[in-house]
Amino acid sequence: MKTDYDELSEQGRAQATALGEHLAASGQCFDVIYTGPARRHHDTAALAAEAVRATGLSWPDAQELPELDEHDAFGLFRAAAGLEDEPELAAGLQALSRTRTHAERSRAFQIVFEQLMTRWLSGQLEPEGVETWPRFRERVLSALRHMVERAAGSPGTRVLAFSSVGPLAVLLQQALHTDDAASFRTAWRLRNASINTFVFDGKGRFTLDGFNALPHLPTSQAWTFR
Repeated sequence: MKTDYDELSEQGRAQATALGEHLAASGQCFDVIYTGPARRHHDTAALAAEAVRATGLSWPDAQELPELDEHDAFGLFRAAAGLEDEPELAAGLQALSRTRTHAERSRAFQIVFEQLMTRWLSGQLEPEGVETWPRFRERVLSALRHMVERAAGSPGTRVLAFSSVGPLAVLLQQALHTDDAASFRTAWRLRNASINTFVFDGKGRFTLDGFNALPHLPTSQAWTFR
C-alpha cells in the first residue's frame, strides 16, 4: 500500500502516462498548462508531458498555480480526535481502525471523511490552522479567475490544469450551481487521472462540458479512486 499520499503509486504513474499518450493520439493541444503545488500534481503533469513530447509534439511547460492546492483533509482528521463523543463519528473511527485491506480502509475512510466534510462545509468544524470552507472556495475561485482572465484575451485558448478533487468540487459548483454538499458528493465520484472539461469565456460563461472521462483507461481494472 502506498504510504505517502502525495507520491504517485506505480498505477498512478501509468495512468498519467496513458493520459499523455491519449492527448497526443487525439491531437489535443493546449496553450497554457497549470499544476497545483502538490508533488502528485507536478508528477502527473510531468509524466503526461513526457508522453506527449515523446511523439514529437510540442507541449508547454506547466506553471504552478498554488491556489489549485487541495484542502487539508488530514487536518480535519486530526481534529476528529476531539469529536469522539459523537456516537456516529466514533463508530466510524473505530471501524476505520479495524480495517485490514486497502478496500476496507478506503470504504471506512470515505464514511468518516464525509461526516467530517459535512461539519466543515457547514462551519461546525473549523480547526485551528485548517483553512475554512469559505476561504478554500474563494482561493480556488481566484485560481479560476486567473485562468479565465489570462485566456479571455485570445478566443479559443485551451487551458489544462492538474489538481485534486476539492478544487474540482468548487469548479463543479461554479458550473452547475449546486449546493456545497451536492458539489462534493459529485466530485467524490471522480476517478484518478479522469478528464473533466469546461467551456468558458470572459463574459462569465463557465459550463461543464465533460465529466469523469477515462478514454485513456479503457478497462475498469485501471480505474481507481484516490
